Amino acid sequence: MTTSQALPFFENLNRSIVVCLNSAVATLAQTRQAHAYTLKIGVCNDSLISTKLISQYANHRCFAEADLVLNSISEPSISSFSSLIYALNKSNLFSRSLGVFSRMLSNGILPDTHVLPNIIKACGKLSAFKLEREVHSIVCKFGFDSDSVVQASLVHMYLKSDRVRDARNVFERLPEGDVVTCGALISAYARKGCVNEARQIFYGMQRFGVEPNLVSWNGMITGFNQSGNYDEAVVMFREMHSEGFHPDDITISSVLSAVGDLERLNIGIQVLCYVIKLGLLRCKFVICALMDMFGKCACAGELMKVFEETDQEVMDVGARNALITGLSRNGLVDEALEVFDGFRVYGRELNVVSWTSMISGCSQNGKDIEALELFREMQSAGVKPNSVTIPCLLPACGNIAALIHGKAAHGFALRTGIENDVHVGSALVDMYAKCGRIHLSRLCFDWIANKNSVCWNAIMGGYAMHGKAKEAIDIFHLMQRKGHKPDFISFSCVLSACSQGGLTEEGWHFFNSMYRDHGIKPKMEHYSCMVNLLGRSGKVEEAYAMIKQMPFEPDACVWGALLGSCRLHNNVGIGEIAASNLFELEPSNPGNYILLSNIYASKAMWKEVDAVRDVMRNRGMKKNPGCSWIEIKNQVHMLLAGDKSHPQRSRIIEKLYNLSMEMKKAGYLPDTKLVLQDVDEQDKEQILCGHSEKLAVAFGLLNTPPGSPLQLGGGNLATAAEHDYSNVLKLRVITCLCECLLDLQV
Repeated sequence: MTTSQALPFFENLNRSIVVCLNSAVATLAQTRQAHAYTLKIGVCNDSLISTKLISQYANHRCFAEADLVLNSISEPSISSFSSLIYALNKSNLFSRSLGVFSRMLSNGILPDTHVLPNIIKACGKLSAFKLEREVHSIVCKFGFDSDSVVQASLVHMYLKSDRVRDARNVFERLPEGDVVTCGALISAYARKGCVNEARQIFYGMQRFGVEPNLVSWNGMITGFNQSGNYDEAVVMFREMHSEGFHPDDITISSVLSAVGDLERLNIGIQVLCYVIKLGLLRCKFVICALMDMFGKCACAGELMKVFEETDQEVMDVGARNALITGLSRNGLVDEALEVFDGFRVYGRELNVVSWTSMISGCSQNGKDIEALELFREMQSAGVKPNSVTIPCLLPACGNIAALIHGKAAHGFALRTGIENDVHVGSALVDMYAKCGRIHLSRLCFDWIANKNSVCWNAIMGGYAMHGKAKEAIDIFHLMQRKGHKPDFISFSCVLSACSQGGLTEEGWHFFNSMYRDHGIKPKMEHYSCMVNLLGRSGKVEEAYAMIKQMPFEPDACVWGALLGSCRLHNNVGIGEIAASNLFELEPSNPGNYILLSNIYASKAMWKEVDAVRDVMRNRGMKKNPGCSWIEIKNQVHMLLAGDKSHPQRSRIIEKLYNLSMEMKKAGYLPDTKLVLQDVDEQDKEQILCGHSEKLAVAFGLLNTPPGSPLQLGGGNLATAAEHDYSNVLKLRVITCLCECLLDLQV
């Protein structure tokens, strides 16, 4: 039966079947009933009827049945294939869509302007280079290279595959442009940071008879913002305003984000006034961007004001995240925690970004124990951590040598399959190094498949931290052999390793090769490393001479490195110069005064010591007590030097006394030279017993079974030692570690 014969027959079909075949809301059962009826009366081979059946099955995502109907047609039409291709694309089944297209060509059916845009879209979604080229060839072969719709589809296909140059080549041959295609190409160039190309197309749109619209302007502004061309984004916003276009919430959100990254508060205030004038203050995106801008511009007060004056119905989870991040970024982590807890109490929506932001804020602001607790609560709340959460948590584990918690995070990464993420892997390398497990750091490093500079720098920094200069240098050379170029952080790590190992000549070699061989100009941190390297190796005068020849003014890190070297070698003259500069740069930092006081004390210059301490007293400065952590039974305990409030203090002091007596019997004498106070020897011994590291060790001995490892941390200290009550030598090792691994400043 031909189609012309079927049409009158189709009109005489059962009325319910006709309604089903032409209905957009027919149920699957009705479609199957209609299919059965067509089989019964022998019209299932008709192309028109079968095409309608294919369309109905496809609407219900029953593609197997639709494909069966298509295969049953002896002479299928292009409409039959087109219906199925369109439906498969709509369901994101692009590979199957291309398979149907291939069968269509095999049946000798040529594509038309309805099929090709769908096939081109499928290729773009799959980003399959070879298929894209083949489809483009088909377009040219069958004469569609002059069809505006097909050519515009090719432009979008190449843009989806991030092949902007190919998209531009097709665009230039378009017989007539449209605002959507122009806008897509402009946005792609802007996202890539190609300012000139984006502007050229934008201002040349009139050549195609197309006028820019709001979407075109937004594409430019958003694209420049995403590519880091924040100034260009602001300039385009001003031009948009001068051209008489009124921005929408997308425009305002993008320009506020750019202003925040530029830290141009004055422009942000102007945009805020414009927002108020346009009445966009109740838009969720605008509120979120406004809070983010104030956070980046270090205006915590204005940030809180926006939060307090905004209706909670307008505050979505994005705005809450911006508030938490903004407060943490400005060091107001306690306020951020308070706000975060308030959101939880009142049942406000929080997501993985909210929790991760709060964990990151705690980790970056010295609230390491709080970060660990938040991670536990996050999982209890049913929020699944992701590949960003783990790298934010692991620094907190490393900072307090919480090895068990770090291993738990590592286990979570393994269970969820994110251990191969380069950021997770790098964070694990750093965490294990800080916890004193450099061999585990190397294992994690070797496990990372696609290493980037962050991974290489992490393992180099770990080796430097452990004083393994040779291994750090070997990694530096291996990095280059593997085709990775060292960056400025790489040189900071290798110079630090040379400093720890006392490798002066090697340090000079790496410092000089930075610009000579790699084109990297030394920054402040590199000079700081060199000053530390020279100073630690006894060349204090040479270190001071280097500071005087620096191409920029030295900061507190550089002078601090010099002052530390003067303390190490008891150099009073240069130490006073370094301290004088530090007093100007960091007038409220008590550590600088204490270092100078210790230099005087090492030379028994007690009058000068008293003078420095009088200055500190008059300015209300106090030395922060030493702090150490020890991990016992999956819980991190913090002990402060001189802390008299600890519930086990009396037992800890008794334990330290007993250890001291046993060690003296074994021939060990405490090094009282570390006590830089004008007191007798007995008092010096008592002062040494009050150090936080020794308190932590004694606490660990009291609360763990014999033979258990002690995981001890404090500042950059991370060590593990086994204890045995019957072995005095092991006790001596533990106590020596406490004295030697830190510079004990009194």
